[in-house]
Amino acid sequence: AHLEFRAHSAQLKRPAPRTPTPPTHLEMDQMDIKVAGVVTATGDGAVANKKFTITGTSTFAKGGKLTLKSRLKFSPSASADKNGVTTNMTDFGDMHKITNLDDFDLSIAKSTEIMGQACDLNLSMEKVGRGGASALTAKTNVENVGDVTITLAGAGHKGACPDDGQALGADMCRISVNLPTADIHKDLTASVDYDVAGKDANVRVGYKSGDVTVALRSAVATTTKVMAHTVNANYSGIEGIGIGIEMNDSGSGKLSVTKDRYELEVPVSKSGVNKDDIKLTMKWSMAM
Repeated sequence: AHLEFRAHSAQLKRPAPRTPTPPTHLEMDQMDIKVAGVVTATGDGAVANKKFTITGTSTFAKGGKLTLKSRLKFSPSASADKNGVTTNMTDFGDMHKITNLDDFDLSIAKSTEIMGQACDLNLSMEKVGRGGASALTAKTNVENVGDVTITLAGAGHKGACPDDGQALGADMCRISVNLPTADIHKDLTASVDYDVAGKDANVRVGYKSGDVTVALRSAVATTTKVMAHTVNANYSGIEGIGIGIEMNDSGSGKLSVTKDRYELEVPVSKSGVNKDDIKLTMKWSMAM
């Protein structure tokens, strides 16, 4: 009986090794943390850290990505004029605001498949601690059309606004299409977007030739038939230095020079240059 047992056990197969299932929970211990800010010096003698953020990113829900960004309430600043130098670094009563983290953004990005169509989804909630606005973006590729993006955003959302640094003035439902221009010219890009709610449209065309990039944006208010145009030109022929100019059809714009983390910006208008509006910025960041 002992021999029969050994013969039988020798025929048993070892179970195949199991592939571990990716975690569906948020791995807080694996979150990457970064502290960043922007120091700005203006022509009127003021120097301030304009942005002070703590950003954490982590994998989420089988390949997704979760990002938390908190804007700290206290940023060091100083200004100098004929009366001397003033700074908030000596106001210890305000420094406790650096611990206030109620002003934060939350975003979740996830690639998935909807009705057989691959989609990139992003849910963005701004100023969560203050009842801010949210936006949902879905991006996919449609054959013979190009990349199509649908954005649903509430009034006040900044990330969904087509104008950098501005917030949406009203709720928005925007459809954007990156047109397939490679067959026309490999260095040509074109896109169009339309806000179903606001009935505003933007047409963008870009072209790159060597070290020079030119882009034209035409904003169209379809209800009033009013159009506004903005032209951007950038030159990168000098190693490590970028030169850019932006002008709109009202005669105002800006000239910028960038080098690594630094940028010099000179606003211009029909009346010329106001030296107080000139600013030098330095971006800084630190991984924790």
